[in-house]
Amino acid sequence: MIIQRAQIRTAVGVLIVVVSILAWPLLQEVIRETWPIRHVGVEGEFQYISKEGIQSKIMPLIRDGYFAIDLQEIQQAVMSLPWAEKVQVQRIWPDGVKLRLYEQRPVVRWQEDSLLNIHGEVFKPLNIDEFKFLPVLYGPAEQRQQLLEIMYGLRVNLMDQGLRLTEFRVSNRQSWLLAMGNGMTVQLGRFEPLNKLTLLLKAFVVLGNELVDKIAYVDMRYPNGYAVRWRTNEQINW
Repeated sequence: MIIQRAQIRTAVGVLIVVVSILAWPLLQEVIRETWPIRHVGVEGEFQYISKEGIQSKIMPLIRDGYFAIDLQEIQQAVMSLPWAEKVQVQRIWPDGVKLRLYEQRPVVRWQEDSLLNIHGEVFKPLNIDEFKFLPVLYGPAEQRQQLLEIMYGLRVNLMDQGLRLTEFRVSNRQSWLLAMGNGMTVQLGRFEPLNKLTLLLKAFVVLGNELVDKIAYVDMRYPNGYAVRWRTNEQINW
């Protein structure tokens, strides 16, 4: 008797599973028709992300109805947009979905075809050319956050001297090179580059803006001084 009851319970369990599998498509259709998503709200301030781009990502994913949508799938789909930094998704009873979208904020160009946000994270816009006004950072990928912080300090110090940093390069051997908006290039080398830059800026104060503007290249890699190359056809008066 006990064996028969166990067999009956097993058979009933199997039957329930089979019926559930067969009935699931119908159940999904009932959910879609009974609790469809009628309202999608998107919050955030966007400069580069379009509403059309957001809609193209989420519309195919909200057709399953209020209870069946996968919030994580929607989040991942929107995060695939080049300018999306962070996305929050939640259901709004009884027929809505709300997204809170944070857009990337570029601060510098990274290498040849990417940008860095304020956290030092890399992202790639579809068109890098429109960001040529941003300074560019080259360096080892594992150091980009640290180098971004250093670059910020360099920009502030150079700005105080009337110079605009447009390029900061750090080689794999940790050799530093700076390029300015006026065309000047400064080679700081590997050893104590910040101290060398401090000495150079003090020398610039002594030289004055008129002479500084005539400098094309400075090499600070010498142990007891530095070399200067003046711009072509510049008249130097001491």
